[in-house]
Amino acid sequence: MSLLNRFLPGITIVVALLIWEFSTRYFGIKEFILPAPSVVLATAVTIAPELMRNMWATLSVLLVGYGLGVVLGIALAVLMIILPPVRRALYPLVVMSQTIPKIAIAPLLILWFGVGPEPKVFIIALLAFFPVLVNTVAGLEGTDRGHLELMRSVNANLWKVYRHVRLPAAVPQIFAGLKLALTVSVIGAVVGEWVVGNQGLGYLLLAYNSSLLTANVFATLLLIILISAVLFYSITRIERVFSWRARLDS
Repeated sequence: MSLLNRFLPGITIVVALLIWEFSTRYFGIKEFILPAPSVVLATAVTIAPELMRNMWATLSVLLVGYGLGVVLGIALAVLMIILPPVRRALYPLVVMSQTIPKIAIAPLLILWFGVGPEPKVFIIALLAFFPVLVNTVAGLEGTDRGHLELMRSVNANLWKVYRHVRLPAAVPQIFAGLKLALTVSVIGAVVGEWVVGNQGLGYLLLAYNSSLLTANVFATLLLIILISAVLFYSITRIERVFSWRARLDS
């Protein structure tokens, strides 16, 4: 049963692709409307150099923005738990900032930072920041009170309390935030390249779509999906190093 569960996602994807391939051929759907998976794959091979060149442009801003958002989110979460007045003062402002559509502030970011990578990095960091902050705060707050009382009984300092109790207890929640932040960061990277820039996978999507090169659009989307899957899997592997619960579930 466990073996079936392991291969079930792959089987589902293969079946879906076969249905897609058969449907496009059986119903005679035009390629510019919906290309078959085989056509998308062949197109991806043909335009691979262009995809790879733009992939690195997207990946660089994605990793920088994601890393910045993660560091700031975890740091502010710890600060909010240590100093409750900071949380009462800043948490409502943080929540309000998430109600602003990020694409709406893109013109301001271009005005402030120019047309380089900085506006895209800022958008990605802003998107990654909130899920990490909220999940880290929830994880730190959920620490077992008995463990905290035990640390106080031995006069453990603040660093030891966080090093040995709070942060280990919050690891599952922190990684849940990291995974969620990754998904929205990929979206932010693509949207950022729609707004500003002349390179990247988001820029390619717009260029191909305006030229009705639908197979090229799907090939670009396929690469974006693969990047997201690889990064998500990497975070999952790292989680197993730090979380006994993740190792148990695997």
